[in-house]
Amino acid sequence: MKRIKEIKIKNFKAFQQEQSFSLNGKNLLVYGNNGSGKSSLFWALYTLLQSSTKTDQDIQKYFVNYLV
Repeated sequence: MKRIKEIKIKNFKAFQQEQSFSLNGKNLLVYGNNGSGKSSLFWALYTLLQSSTKTDQDIQKYFVNYLV
């Protein structure tokens, strides 16, 4: 089974600069202060996973510099 080892997010909600998340273990605990990007990480993953069922035009609404 293929697994995601790292996630990089940039220009999405709270992540204006590139932020990397390492997923080397079995579990991932996300914690932080209010406004630190916990929900933005969730929505980035949700948007990515939902994009597999959307058209290219729908995906362009969510991503900057998305090429069709």
